[in-house]
Amino acid sequence: MARTTKQHSSEFIIRHEKLDLHLYLSPLDKLRLHEETIPDRVSELKREFLRDEMVKDPILIDTESHVILDGMHRVAALRGLNCTCIPVCAVEYQNPSIKVCVWYRAMSGRPSRDEIKAALLTSGLEFVAFSFDKTSIIENPTLAILFVDGECLKLKSKDLEVFDTLRLAEQCARQLGLSVRFETERDALENLVNKRTEAIMMLPKIDKASVREAGLTGRLLPHKVTRHIVPARPLGVDIPLKTLTEETTPLQESNARFVSSLQARGMTREPAGSIIGGRRYEEETFIFN
Repeated sequence: MARTTKQHSSEFIIRHEKLDLHLYLSPLDKLRLHEETIPDRVSELKREFLRDEMVKDPILIDTESHVILDGMHRVAALRGLNCTCIPVCAVEYQNPSIKVCVWYRAMSGRPSRDEIKAALLTSGLEFVAFSFDKTSIIENPTLAILFVDGECLKLKSKDLEVFDTLRLAEQCARQLGLSVRFETERDALENLVNKRTEAIMMLPKIDKASVREAGLTGRLLPHKVTRHIVPARPLGVDIPLKTLTEETTPLQESNARFVSSLQARGMTREPAGSIIGGRRYEEETFIFN
């Protein structure tokens, strides 16, 4: 049974069975991106924040390093709106209950397979073609394009790291006019096997050390690579945008008000798999009333 604690006015803590969730306002300049962002998505979020005049949900960060685990685009958007702080949910990243997965690229469109291969070669990417079976692919993922008929192009480059190769391969797909969607590993493979997708780009596994290193060094991963799964996350903190842009009020005072407002509100606990605001959450959620 999760419970909350109020012993620190500087943070609101939800004590879940598997990990503690620490809610507070963090200075934006302390937070570290670990992935690149998509400009159009950042612009879209800026418009949404201005329309709603509030930030509804906290971003997820690593307590120790302040590397952002989920919420890269929201941070970029709020920086663009001259915010100085943001609500965060800080967690112990090394907790084994936190899993890091990846996003596959699901591709569809008119270009033929020969055109795709030619575009890859023109961009300096090499590939090895072979057939795949679903079981071996799941156990040993690599950077590759999988086609609906079972052919697979394992991508490689003599001069590029794996994620630089990913950037270039995705750029090739978009330049050919292919539609690129981001799907979980399971959904992408199932859609391919069931012929609901023409091709997918599979990514290799990634570990927490690589995520942290990207954030701490500034050598960012491509956009939409990592997908973090946590046992639970809070939603609906609903802090006014003007609070986050206020420069005259000390952060400590704003944070105390934020924590006090959360303490005065109730929470609803929803099970994993619930659909909230049109989105399905794989983890449990704590929604502030």
